[in-house]
Order: sequence, then C-alpha cells, then structure tokens
Amino acid sequence: MPKLFYIAGHGAGDPGATGNRYQEAERVRALGNRLKAIGGDNVILGDFSRNYYADNGISTLNIPKDYLILEAHMDAGAPSARGGHVIINAGFTADKYDSALAAMLSRILPGRSSMIVGRNDLANPNRAAACGYNYRLVEFGFITNAEDVRIFNSRMDDIACGILDAFGIGKLELKSEEEEDMREIVQAKNGKGQYYFDGYALHGFSSGAEKKVIMDMYKRHTGRDLKTHVYSDEDFEKLAKVLARNGK
Repeated sequence: MPKLFYIAGHGAGDPGATGNRYQEAERVRALGNRLKAIGGDNVILGDFSRNYYADNGISTLNIPKDYLILEAHMDAGAPSARGGHVIINAGFTADKYDSALAAMLSRILPGRSSMIVGRNDLANPNRAAACGYNYRLVEFGFITNAEDVRIFNSRMDDIACGILDAFGIGKLELKSEEEEDMREIVQAKNGKGQYYFDGYALHGFSSGAEKKVIMDMYKRHTGRDLKTHVYSDEDFEKLAKVLARNGK
C-alpha cells in the first residue's frame, strides 16, 4: 500500500493566510491530524513545528523515493473567491493521484476554473522535482471565504477520507472527531451554575464572558457549537464525585 508523507504549510511562527477567525497553519495541521488518525501507519506526518518552505526542508528530506508527498495549504483572496485545487511542477503531467485529488476537491470544495495547475515559480514544487519526489501542493479552499471555511471545518473527515482514497490508502475504523469529543457545558438543575467539562475535569465560570471565550474558542477550532447538557441533581453529584475520586 502507498505511503503518504504529509507536509502542513507554514508554521514555525508563520501563521500563513488568515480569515474568518482562522489561521492557515493551524487548520492544515488539524487536517493532518485527522488524516493520520484515519489513515494510520500509511500516513507519515512531517514535523508540524517546522516551516518546510522557509527551512528548505524538502531538499533535506530523508524518505524513500516511492513515498507520495502532499503539502497542504489554504488560499487567500477576495471574500468571494473559493474552491480548492492541485498545484504540480509545470514540467510534469498530472498523474492519477493528482487527478483523483482534483476530482475530490471539485465535489467538496468547488469554485476553481482549473483544478490542476502547473507552476514553475514555487520553491517547494521545484525542490521536490529536483529531488525526484512524487509531490503536489494542494490548496484546500480559501480561508478568506466563509463557505469554504465552513465546509473545511464541518467536512474535515470527508476531506481526509478523500485524500486517502485518492492515494489508494485504506482507512481505519475509527470514530469521528465529533463522536470522540466529550467536551460540553455542564448545567445542574439545582442552581449550582454552569461548568466547562473538558473531558477530564469540571471548570467553573466566574463570569458569562469566560463562558463566551470558551464557546468561541471551541467553535473556532472545531467549526461546531459547544453543546450544553443539563444534569439532574443526582447525576451531577455522581459526576463530581467520580472526577474527584480519580484525582481530576
């Protein structure tokens, strides 16, 4: 089965493009984590602490030449500009992986007039070509377009699965990120107030402003609203006792 080496664009202090309260570097790293979780050992993540453009990382890679490389980015432009596409070195012809990625993007993140573009003015495609790597740079929509960001966040697992399918990599039977997420606002019927449950511990709010910060941060990182669950007095006391007993 093919091996995919995933490079997340920007990083090492460079946030990349920004828009709709998100940063490009953070979003493509979130996608990489889902790709790894679903693809398992056949997905190799590049060092997320690095900026492979700034430090010329592709030129010093020490990976087998039959590994397939995808470098992930999000584009920026006018608020109306949208859609994903695949960028390859201008000296090459798109292969079956590029074509499959382009087809997936046209379904999930449509909007581009050209789904595969050859470029000779970008450093990393040129570096990869010089090293003999099978490489493409993929723009997963525009971070400056609200609809692209909504789709990217809400369909991140679909995008990850589409990438794996494009490269012929099998998927593990894992729960989705949303199914695994235990975080919620806990509210007790007995008037004891509301708490943030992070999956491990209860954290009380000292003000409504603190609650809003937590809820905004959760939505910014997941694209979903943080749910509120109202517990009966009895269940709330049981939850508090269990967490206290386990040192949480």
